[in-house]
Amino acid sequence: MKTRRNHHAIVTGLLAAVVGSACLAVAGCGGAKPPAFNPGGADSAAAATPLAQQSGPAGVTMPPFGSNAHIVMTGWLPKDASFARAVLIDKDYQLAYLYAEYVSGQSGDWASYVNSGLAPVLTNALSAQAVTTESFKGTIRFFGFAVASAPDDHADVDVSGCVDTAQAVNTNVSTGAVLPGQSPPPDTDYYRFTDELAPVSGGQWQVVANYQPVYYPQAKECKP
Repeated sequence: MKTRRNHHAIVTGLLAAVVGSACLAVAGCGGAKPPAFNPGGADSAAAATPLAQQSGPAGVTMPPFGSNAHIVMTGWLPKDASFARAVLIDKDYQLAYLYAEYVSGQSGDWASYVNSGLAPVLTNALSAQAVTTESFKGTIRFFGFAVASAPDDHADVDVSGCVDTAQAVNTNVSTGAVLPGQSPPPDTDYYRFTDELAPVSGGQWQVVANYQPVYYPQAKECKP
């Protein structure tokens, strides 16, 4: 049985230690890896959204991040209409969950994008002290998305993408001060996530699983 994890190590260091290691009880913790990255489906050559723009690309719901956080989300979508809907749902989920971390776990908008099996685990992860007492500031960039049929269930799809957190730091939610001890190996600032989405009624999709994150240099495509 594959490992299903909450992948978010949004800002390396304290949040990564707690949120990035949450493992779904429904699947257990093992050594499963996400599907191989397919560079043919990625958007590595696409232009990035300007850092000051918080509206997001067309079709994407951008949460109301404060002026101290710049979130750059690629506008890339696959040509297949059904796959494109899955990618849009996953982008919205990524942004909504990131916003929940930004507001120290005080937002539940992400829950509308996930199924009932995944929601309790993510809720538990967001209740950790290293989330509820912290926020972050700086720039986080999403790029290099790809989508393909899930290898173990061809009705599902796997959506993957790269995250660059090199320009973001954890902060104390009460004071806004940058937290000390944030000097992890720089390669952990770049990683690839993979989410599994299942079809639901009306031609929509729902996030049902997260694979373990893959960090640079294994995820070579994720370091700009």
